[in-house]
Amino acid sequence: MLSPKTVSALVEARRHCSADLWKQLVERFTASDAYPTRELIAQATAGLANPHTAWLLSEAFLSAVDTKWSQIAGAMAAIDYLVGQKPSVADFIWTGPANGRFPVRRIDQVLYDLIALAQRRILLVTFAAHRIAHLCEYLSSAVARGVELTLIVEREDESEGQLSVDALRAFSELPLERTRVLYWPIENRERNEAGRPGKLHAKCAIVDDTALVGSANFTDDAFNRNIELGVILREPTLTEALFSHFTELHRKGSLRMLDPA
Repeated sequence: MLSPKTVSALVEARRHCSADLWKQLVERFTASDAYPTRELIAQATAGLANPHTAWLLSEAFLSAVDTKWSQIAGAMAAIDYLVGQKPSVADFIWTGPANGRFPVRRIDQVLYDLIALAQRRILLVTFAAHRIAHLCEYLSSAVARGVELTLIVEREDESEGQLSVDALRAFSELPLERTRVLYWPIENRERNEAGRPGKLHAKCAIVDDTALVGSANFTDDAFNRNIELGVILREPTLTEALFSHFTELHRKGSLRMLDPA
């Protein structure tokens, strides 16, 4: 009998695996009375296009080394019937050293994948932005096909020098005349005991009905070198609530539209 840990791992793997691939694996394992070994697991997951799916499957199989492949196949068939192609509501996105729990997935690549499929809207919120030419290329393509783009960024002047380079400069290659840019005016900020104003420190991306919320700024360091953690949300109600939150901040004047001129 498979442990609850293995069943949970297989359920998560199914949510990230195509129906055809899952069916092929079930058919391959059904006729085998062997037990999973690291070598056989490596063979079973070799060549999978999605490294995240490969990692999830490997973790599931490693937790079932005392169970025959044919028995695992039976569980996989049942999970396929119950779970199907229903996507998970939330996933962790970890950028940094491998920790044995979450697969390493670059935050920027997750962003690029989302933006490439955007159809209606993109909202990006960041404190800092620097050396993001590739991100700007994806955003420009989205705007060209009619996607509404909104940027909420920290300004050098409004932060009174707490941000060394205005975040908007990194987006200078975008068609800013077709982009809504919002900022947090200095007069709307509280100050600490030293007289320094608060910072626009939130980081998130909303693309259609998906949201990515995490620690990463839109910078080269965050995308390639830092340890960063985020959560990707695919629940439309939560995503809409987050989008409406920023819309309401603008409506009430907490955030202000930047004059494109």
